[in-house]
Parts: sequence; C-alpha cells; structure tokens
Amino acid sequence: MQRIILLAAFGMLTTTTLGLAQDRDRGPVLRNGEIVIPSERVLEREAVTQPRNEFSTDDATATRQMEQQSRRIDREVEKGICTDC
Repeated sequence: MQRIILLAAFGMLTTTTLGLAQDRDRGPVLRNGEIVIPSERVLEREAVTQPRNEFSTDDATATRQMEQQSRRIDREVEKGICTDC
C-alpha cells in the first residue's frame, strides 16, 4: 500500500514539474544590449493577429485615413495652443 502511494505521489510530482517547465508566456531573458531574432513561429503568430490600429489594410486607403487623422490632431493641437488663431 505504501508503495502505491509513493508511486502515485511520484507520478503527480513528475507531471507537475513537466507542466511548469513548459511556461509558454515567458520570452528569453535578455542581457544588456543583446538582440533576439524572433522565431518563425512568433513571426507567423504576429502576422495572423489583428492589426493594432484602426487603419485599413489597403495602402491607399490607410494613407488617406492617416492623413485625415493627422489633420484632425493638428486642428486639436492648434486649438489648444493658439488662443487667437
């Protein structure tokens, strides 16, 4: 009976240790000034993720949208800086 309990405890300990060793969220630890080249898996994952901005994926449309946003930001900045403009 004692042997079965020890085997079960050893099995649970082994599976827990293996599960903890597979921490997928951690990136590589970088030393000062070290450069890391992303793996192919990371590049593929980033290519599939949604864009981080609201601009179109079409270059011409995105350029127009960015220009509109730039003009809007310029107007807001001028409004905040210039009191007599």
